[in-house]
Amino acid sequence: MPTDIKRPLFDRLRVPILALVFTHVVGTCGYRWLWRDVGGTWLDALFMTFTTITTIGFGEVKPLDAPGRVLTMLVALSGIGSLFYSFTVLLDFITSGEARAARRKRTMQKSIDAMTDHYIVAGFGRVGREAASELKDAGREFVVIDPDERVDEECTAFGCAFVKGDAADDGVLERAGIRRAKGLIVTTSSDAANLYVVLSARLLNPLLFIAARVDDDGAVPKLLRAGADRAINPYATGGRRLAHLMLSPRAVDFFETAMKRGSKQLNIDDILVVPQSTAVGRTLAALELAQKTGATVLAVIRAGTPTSNPHGDFALAAGDHLLALGTDEQLQKLESLLAG
Repeated sequence: MPTDIKRPLFDRLRVPILALVFTHVVGTCGYRWLWRDVGGTWLDALFMTFTTITTIGFGEVKPLDAPGRVLTMLVALSGIGSLFYSFTVLLDFITSGEARAARRKRTMQKSIDAMTDHYIVAGFGRVGREAASELKDAGREFVVIDPDERVDEECTAFGCAFVKGDAADDGVLERAGIRRAKGLIVTTSSDAANLYVVLSARLLNPLLFIAARVDDDGAVPKLLRAGADRAINPYATGGRRLAHLMLSPRAVDFFETAMKRGSKQLNIDDILVVPQSTAVGRTLAALELAQKTGATVLAVIRAGTPTSNPHGDFALAAGDHLLALGTDEQLQKLESLLAG
């Protein structure tokens, strides 16, 4: 149970538990004194006190006179009251929102611990929600990190796993599964905060692909040096898209459809040619990718250099990235074919 949940429970149980312990001490000492002349031991006195408080009712360990019966009534009144009050506090805590939230948090952490090759979205503002929505539409597993108090309610309504905290904290990144993650999207509104997040994430996972938001174009080289693979200014991107929409509205509409993950019509996907693939060394014509899958290869990126609309005699090599256009089903067939 988390420490922040234990503390309120212990605070509420302190008084009844102290009263219960005090009653045991007083009852044990009282019975021991009353039975001092009839051979009563400390164990007899403790047993009598315990059976009285718990209402087990085995009977009197030693004969009780009038003072003994009065002591028994006082012990029963104080002990049973304290015991039932403790049970009431426990039941109230178990059914409280705090306990339910703690159980939900533990369950969510278990699901996060089971994730591999997932994505992490640091920041759940407007940009972060859009990124999370795309990942959700694509059917990818992801975890949101945000320090805001409303992240619990917002992510629960959104239907995604989350970790409440600062993404620049190594412990928070570890809880999000940074070492097993495939990619990190940093979307906080502060370039300085994004820089710290990128630095922390890159140290924890050198192979992680990191895309970071930047508000000031002057911070782009700093983020790239810190370890980001891409640094994107959403305002610049939005402005260029608006201009393209004026100049070529149909082209923009087409790419909006193709780049929208989860689209039933068209998607553009990046497919890696792995070293063990049977496609390595074979030409596109020999593979007959279009005939077998229905997907169209738009470009092949090799060592960062793209070859658009490659000819049939283009031979694939390990590490090539194919940018292909097609439906989800066609792209899945292409990925399976290239996997050998």
